[in-house]
Amino acid sequence: MAMAKSAVISLTIMALFGASVAATTYTVGDNAGWTTQGKVDYYSWVDGKEFKVGDTLVFKYNNAMHDVHEVTEADYVECNAKASIKHHISGSDAITLNAPGIYYFICGIPGHCQAGQRLRIEVESDGSPGASPSAAPGQSPTTSSTSSGGSASTVPPGGGSGSTPPSSSSALLPYSLHTFLAAPGMLAVLLAGFA
Repeated sequence: MAMAKSAVISLTIMALFGASVAATTYTVGDNAGWTTQGKVDYYSWVDGKEFKVGDTLVFKYNNAMHDVHEVTEADYVECNAKASIKHHISGSDAITLNAPGIYYFICGIPGHCQAGQRLRIEVESDGSPGASPSAAPGQSPTTSSTSSGGSASTVPPGGGSGSTPPSSSSALLPYSLHTFLAAPGMLAVLLAGFA
């Protein structure tokens, strides 16, 4: 009996930490960062990358010269930052992708978005049972953002037309693995249940 409990605990820990390791952190624009200098091609930067639920985008930039706006598809196309969903200004913004869907980001400094400082990414489900479920039709996926001196917040990344995420064919748990791991003491509570 003790051996069975030990095996269940070991498998639980491996599953929890194995799934959490699967998330990837991407620095937008790689070494160049989020900028208009050097003519960074953010369309090409996205090519070959598979963004999954739980991944993090890090926008590194000179905050005296740039910012980051999460916007709707329509505002992305028009380079309109006036009605942004979320405005980031720290110069080192980490944005966690919490749900499948299409996300849009632009620089709100006049002329920068038009010069190519904008990013469109599509986020797929990570396929794990703890992944955040897709938003219902008409709703948007969500992101959490943390920047230096800031706190995490949840916002829709592209509400409006064209941003409804693809539907999920698998039944998912109501809480994401990241929510579970972030809750203080949840692992201890889980493990205490096996003692």
